[in-house]
Amino acid sequence: MFWNNKVCWITGASSGIGEALAKMLYNRGARVILSARSEQKLEEICSSWDDKERFMILPLDMSDHDSLEQAAETACRKWKRLDLLVNNAGVSQRSLAAETDFSVMKQIIDINYLGAAGLTREVLPFMIKQGSGIIAPVSSVAGKFATPLRSSYSASKMALQGYFDGLRAEVHEKGIQINLIVPGFVRTNISLNAMNATGGKHGEMDPNQDSGISPEAAAEIILKGLEKNKREIYMGIAPKVKLALFLSRFLPSVLARMLRTAEVK
Repeated sequence: MFWNNKVCWITGASSGIGEALAKMLYNRGARVILSARSEQKLEEICSSWDDKERFMILPLDMSDHDSLEQAAETACRKWKRLDLLVNNAGVSQRSLAAETDFSVMKQIIDINYLGAAGLTREVLPFMIKQGSGIIAPVSSVAGKFATPLRSSYSASKMALQGYFDGLRAEVHEKGIQINLIVPGFVRTNISLNAMNATGGKHGEMDPNQDSGISPEAAAEIILKGLEKNKREIYMGIAPKVKLALFLSRFLPSVLARMLRTAEVK
């Protein structure tokens, strides 16, 4: 099996896509490093895992950039190799740009972009030395086009797109693959936990999210895409999102007019 004995590090592993990926990789024989802010949630996820030698819990706050170097050293030292890093940790937004506190804007960028880019920077020398590795940042369709109420969130995901497109070219000859994960509607708590204008939780389930594919279905698509080294891995792309992606590429002015009056939640 492709993932048997591979060392796989998943950030944002306490729920949603990250949790589903961690469980699926463990069940496929991988050695799994699980990171998130809540150590308790990670312990609950692993409580039924029989092989204690095949996983490690590594609590991590992606907005604490000073902790990333030590976390990377700990992860890479555990099994003396690192085959996969999934930068899944992230936070969304539901607020008008004019009303959003600067501190909220900064926190979204700190977690979604600088956290992912910073952690990648720390593991890159190790992967380059071992001559292999997969780095898979979790972006969003919001990284392809922006809608109201998500300006800073879209900015953070567009930054991911630019950073990892550039990195892909830099490490191509070093045996490292970069695979951008682009979810559409996946049934997670991302909208419930989205930040409002002052930094509190939005607390409402996005109906599109609620009717999306399961995290398990998303994880299956992601792993198949990684195995095939797909440049970008899409999932949960509803017809209206597919149309928006097409318009954003070929008729951006048409999409811009549509978004002015689009009903978004």
